[in-house]
Amino acid sequence: MTEVTPDYRSLSLAGIVQTATMVHHTALGGMVKTADRQVLLNAVLTHNARDLGEIFPEPYAYADGAGQAVEMLSGRISSPEVLRYTMQLTELARRLRADRNAVRRLAGLLNELGVTEPEPVKLSIIYQQTISTLGKRIQVVGEPSVLQQEATADIIRAMLLAGVRFGWLWQQLGGRRWHLIVRRKTLLEAMQHLDLKQR
Repeated sequence: MTEVTPDYRSLSLAGIVQTATMVHHTALGGMVKTADRQVLLNAVLTHNARDLGEIFPEPYAYADGAGQAVEMLSGRISSPEVLRYTMQLTELARRLRADRNAVRRLAGLLNELGVTEPEPVKLSIIYQQTISTLGKRIQVVGEPSVLQQEATADIIRAMLLAGVRFGWLWQQLGGRRWHLIVRRKTLLEAMQHLDLKQR
């Protein structure tokens, strides 16, 4: 049986939405499985990947994000914040791609990290040193008592860095922020055809 090549552009969009959803849940004090979060954080270290399969070793891990993306593209927005984070992450990715100095600094910091499973606190620091300097910060809304916890703030910043990684990849594969508005039907059809069953 011939193996079907995954639609990596749709997977990238699923990654953005899945990250945005986890950020929202975390900011509200909701439970997010460490393993589910780690899937997203691991993608941050794939900036030197030789092929797209290295970025998405387990495509089925993005099933939740794909489902949320289908809801969003269908106009059934369960959370305005998730939509806002999705749009802002794609904008940050665009700004990063346009800033060569920021790209070099980010790549250097990630190369220095040199780990297989990055810790949120380390990615949080990298986020603050790079993405936070691009002039368009994401204002995360949630429970004040939760957001005031430094460990939670680190997790959120680390996941936002992952979201920017997926946003970068999505744009690298031809996706554009305005596509989320004027090409929703095309994106929706592609997302609905994703086969993310675990094998």
